[in-house]
Amino acid sequence: MTDQADLERGYRRLLAWYPREFRRENGQEILAVLMAGARDGQRRPGLAESADLIRGGVWMRLRPSVPRSARTVQAAVRLMYAGAAVSAVGLITGLALIIVDIQVAARGQFLGHSLTAHKPVVITAWIVVGLAGVSMWLWMARANGQGRNWARILSVVLVVLATLQLRGAFTRPGSHAGSGVSVLYYGGAVLFVAAWLAGGAAVWLLWRPASTAFFKPPGSAQALHQAHMAELDRLRSSRARSPRQV
Repeated sequence: MTDQADLERGYRRLLAWYPREFRRENGQEILAVLMAGARDGQRRPGLAESADLIRGGVWMRLRPSVPRSARTVQAAVRLMYAGAAVSAVGLITGLALIIVDIQVAARGQFLGHSLTAHKPVVITAWIVVGLAGVSMWLWMARANGQGRNWARILSVVLVVLATLQLRGAFTRPGSHAGSGVSVLYYGGAVLFVAAWLAGGAAVWLLWRPASTAFFKPPGSAQALHQAHMAELDRLRSSRARSPRQV
């Protein structure tokens, strides 16, 4: 009985990787399938099994549940994922700029807009904001892919805010900045504009007449249900084909 209780707790922790609505609708059935396929005396999920459940949960959180008929929404979601990738590259570029900035400051030179002139907490806050930006792209892609109308509206607000920041993105480095620093500055600006263009194009696609039907039930609810059923079938078939690993 103790082995069964430990195993069940282990499965429940792994199922927490899945979206809440998926667990609410299918959690007990999945848990029953997992427990039924466990070996006698098994006390914890196997490594391969754990990795599969984590991968499935993360993928369900990120995967849009857009039907093939809503091609404009599919394209918008792809653009948002592209925006997340560009923002991640921009964050890496910014980190490289900080490193160069610190090296320049150590030699007694200072950039016109030196990041190291501020306290470390400011630099940390900038990094946190960059990570939040990448997370926002992924969140909007997932929410819009699930037909959340509030996400479509919020996407417009975010694009407007990004538009207001365009001018600051091309602030010229100080006169003491070297060519390498200038490349990093302007490279980051170009990446910002690329992300802004991706966001603007995504918003335009989301508000096309072909997309509007997807954001009105039952279209979005049906697509989400289909995604849930597909993952549920995958878990059933995978557990039926492969034995449990202790």
